[in-house]
This record gives sequence, C-alpha cells and structure tokens, in this order.
Amino acid sequence: MSKSIFFGLIICFLSTSLMSHQRSESYSKLEIISKDNSKYIDIEFSIQTSVLQRLGFSFNGNWEEILKKEVIDNFSLGNECTPLKVPFLKKSFSTGYLTLLWEMKCPRDELELGFNLFFENDPSHTHITTFLIDEKAFPEKVFSNSDRVWKETDKQTQDISVFNSFYDYVNLGFKHILSGYDHLAFLMALLLLNLSIRRLILMITGFTIGHSLTLALGALGLVSPSSQFIEALIGYSIIIIALEATAKITKNHKIYARSLVFLSSGFILFMALFGHQKFLIGIIGISIFSYCYLSLLSRHREFSITLVITCFFGLIHGFGFAGNLSSLGLMEERILPAILGFNIGVELGQILLVFVAFFLLRQIENVMKENSNLIRIYAASGLSSLGMFWFLERLF
Repeated sequence: MSKSIFFGLIICFLSTSLMSHQRSESYSKLEIISKDNSKYIDIEFSIQTSVLQRLGFSFNGNWEEILKKEVIDNFSLGNECTPLKVPFLKKSFSTGYLTLLWEMKCPRDELELGFNLFFENDPSHTHITTFLIDEKAFPEKVFSNSDRVWKETDKQTQDISVFNSFYDYVNLGFKHILSGYDHLAFLMALLLLNLSIRRLILMITGFTIGHSLTLALGALGLVSPSSQFIEALIGYSIIIIALEATAKITKNHKIYARSLVFLSSGFILFMALFGHQKFLIGIIGISIFSYCYLSLLSRHREFSITLVITCFFGLIHGFGFAGNLSSLGLMEERILPAILGFNIGVELGQILLVFVAFFLLRQIENVMKENSNLIRIYAASGLSSLGMFWFLERLF
C-alpha cells in the first residue's frame, strides 16, 4: 500500500506538466452592419480563465490591459480598420469566462479576418467564430493552427447546407479527446475495471450518449452550467472510477467508502471555515453520492450499475463543452450537424484509444501475470492522484 501511495504522489507532482496539454478552445461572435461607405463590427471574444492559465497567461499586475492588447492585436481585420470604443472586459465568476467586447469601423470592402492568438503556445488550440452579417446568420468558422484566415467572400461560395462544416466538427471532436488529458485519464480508469472488450465499448458508448445529451442541451441554450465546477467534477469522476477499480481488486469497497467519507468531511469543514463556500452544496452532494455508489457496489457488483454511472459521468463531461456551445449562437439549421459531427469525432477517438490501450495493457499483463493486480492498483493510484490534482486546481 505504501508503494501505491508513493507512486500516486509522484504522478500528482508530475501532473503539473499536463496542464498545458488539455483541450484549448476560445470563441467569438462578429456582428457586421454595412452603413454608408463603412462596415461597423461588434466583436465579442470569450475564453475560460482556466484555459488562459494552461496557455501560460499570467494574472499578475496589469493583466487586464495586457490581455486586451494581446487579443485585439491578434484578431486582425486589416490596417484600415479603426476602433470606435474602448474595449470592455467582462468577468463571469459563475461560469469562469472572460469576455472582451469592442467595436471596429472598417471600409466597405470585403472583410478578411485573421486569428493568430494562442497557436504559438498551443498548436492544438481551436477558435470558433460565428457571424451575423447585416442581420443574416452565416456559417461559423473553425480556426486552427493550419487554418487562420476567414474571408467574407467565402460566405458567397459556401454551401450553407446542414452538412457544410460537418467534417470540421468531426475533427474538432477527435482533437477534443486527443488533447483532453482529463478525458483520456477517465478512459484509462475504465480500462482498469478489467472488463471484456465488448462491455468496455458498451460503457464508452454510454459515456458518449451522456456526453451528446448535455452537448445538445448546451447548444440549444437549455442549460447554462458553471464551467468551473463542471471542470472540477471531471477530475472527480476520474477519482471515483479509479477508486472503484482498486476496490474491485482488493474487495474492500466499504473501506474505501468510509475513507472517502472521512476525507470529504474534513474537506467540507475546511471549505466552510475558510470561506470557500461557493461550491459547498455541490461538494456535499458528490460526497454523499460517492459514498452511496461505493457502498452499493459492495453489495451489488453488477455491470449495469457501473454502466449507469459511466453514462452519468458522460453527462458531466459533456457539460464541459456545453457551456461553450450555448454561448456561440450557432445557426439553427447547423446545431444538429455540429453536435453530431463533434460526437462522432469523440466516439472515433475514444474507440481508437481504448483499443490501443486495451491491447497494450493485455500485453503487459501477459508478461507480468503474477503482478497484474499490483500494476492495476499502481495505475489506479496514479490516476486518482491526477484526478485529485485537477479537482482541487480547478475548484480553487
């Protein structure tokens, strides 16, 4: 047990290097009005503070002015465009978003937008822009490291069908998994449950169904989750599945459930005494849920229970992106292909990774048959420590 704790602590310390490699996304809206010989452009740029931190942005000193300048300088509309108002930075502590608003005046020529922000720090960064031109919505643009320019002439040649940017969202969903280390850690924790490949694929599909549901609710504007708490819960979901894997091997579900209650009580008391009451009710809720779940598994170890919980965690992971889609304002006829394409990309990425990881884990176990359970415990300890790091880092 001491070895597994030591191994978990090592993973926890090393996990700081993973912060910059989680999914990295930002969003903007452009409302363009043609009037006289000019075009007036209202711009709304949004990004989560947690994403900025992972990209290496410092919130010390005069950080607001630095951020404004950095965003506007890399959000290029051409040298002939001039600002009309002082940029306004809006902070939302409930959702964890920073929103920068400003207005530009440009000649009435065809616009060309260049987005060059964050790609140097993270080549996997994705930026999505929606357009409202003379009160008419046009297809959104997905900016990436290899595609940084949008031209207004594109809107005349683009087929505004429901499948126009389907491939972009498939690619975005695929990258969402590959660059989302918290999602990868959750999938690896599922592997440690030692299920057959058929049951494993079934669980992952259930996870994607839950993911899809909250994405749809977010895109339709029916939910507006607190991004900060949701991101923390994604880390917590890794802890619970890793604990379940360890409890399954050691057959000590009750011990882990009681230990979790003890730790949760101390954590809740700490939050209450030191003024961290923002998410106190949520922490109490997930503590009760975790104890009930592990206690239930000690009596009924059916696969269906874990399948239901995996779908539930899929809902939480989907909320991590749902808040972003709800603020985008996608064209109504493009919401369905966006969600469908994104989730197909997510499912393809998950299945590919799980097959590769499943094969590698089986090879390791064949070589080290006598210590296979010990390897799983070490891996679960590392993943739970990693999940704990993400949970605490995102919560505070």
